[in-house]
Amino acid sequence: MTSTATLPRLALAAALLAATALTAAAQDVRTGDLSALREEALAEVNAAREANGLATLAAGPTLDEIAQGHAEDMLARGYFAHVSPDGESVADRFHEAGGARSEIVAENLARCDGCDIPPDVARVEAFQEGLMESPEHRDNILRGGLSRFGYGIAADPASGRTVAVQTFAGPGTPRGLDAGASAEPIGPDARVAAAREALNALRAEAGVASLDADEALVAAARDLLPQTGGSLEPPALDLAGALPADAARRFAGVRALAATCSGCGAEPTRADVESFVAQWEEARGETLTGADLDRFGFALGADGAGAKTAVLLLAGTR
Repeated sequence: MTSTATLPRLALAAALLAATALTAAAQDVRTGDLSALREEALAEVNAAREANGLATLAAGPTLDEIAQGHAEDMLARGYFAHVSPDGESVADRFHEAGGARSEIVAENLARCDGCDIPPDVARVEAFQEGLMESPEHRDNILRGGLSRFGYGIAADPASGRTVAVQTFAGPGTPRGLDAGASAEPIGPDARVAAAREALNALRAEAGVASLDADEALVAAARDLLPQTGGSLEPPALDLAGALPADAARRFAGVRALAATCSGCGAEPTRADVESFVAQWEEARGETLTGADLDRFGFALGADGAGAKTAVLLLAGTR
C-alpha cells in the first residue's frame, strides 16, 4: 500500500533511486502556507475519487502530522523512502501516533529537485498529476475502504529538494468482495440467514443434512462477541456462561468456532459471512459437515474501525 513518485520526467529514476541520499542534511525547511497546501491536496484527491465514483475523504489531523514528520525527516536525514533509516514504516508511524491497528494505512511519496521554494499550490497540483499517472500511486488515491487523508510537504533550500507525503487510512473493505461489488451492510438476522446458506451449501456437497438456525444458539453466539463488536483477537468462548440452562438437555454437544479479521471494513456484510465460512471450511471443514449436527447459531460484529469477529456454534439435538 505504499508507493513513491517524483515528477513525471523523473518517474524511472524514482523507481531506481528511491533511497538516494541527499548530499547535505536539511537545515532550513520551508513549507509554504501549509494549511492552504493541505486544503489543495485534499481537494485534488477528492476530485479524483469523485470522478471515479468513490467516497471522498475527510482531513485527518493525525495523518497530517505523520505525513509532515516523515517529509521533514527525509530532508533532515537525506533519504527518500517509505521506511526510515531506523526501519520505521508508515504503519509504525501511524500506530505510534495512536492509529487503530485494525485500519489499513497507505502512503504516497513525491519529490522534485530544483523546483521553486517554498512550495506553492502549483507544486501540489503538479505532484498530484504525477501521482495519478503512476499506477501504484493512483491505486492508493483511488483505494476503497479509506476514510481520511493527511498531507505533508517540505523543501530544503540547501539541496533544492522538495518532498511531499500523502497518507491515507480507513477501515478497509470486506474480504471476498467482488471487484465493483457494493459492500452493503446487513443486519443481525440477515447475517444468520447468509451463514445458513453458506453452511448448507457445503453440507449439500458433503451429502449431509442441512442445518437450521436455533434461537438459543444465535443468542449465545451474540453474547460471545466482544463488547466492541469486533476485535483483533478471537473472543474467549465461554459456552457455559453463554448457553441457556437447558442446553445440556437439548443438545448432545455444542462445538464453537471463532475468527477475526482486520482492515476488512466498517460494517458487517454478506461478503464477510461468506469469507468467514470459507475460512472455517479450509481449517475445520470436517466440523462444519458433521453428520450429527442439525442446529447452528451465528453472530458477526464489527468495531467500525476495520476489525470484525465471527462466532459459530454447531450442535446436534437430542
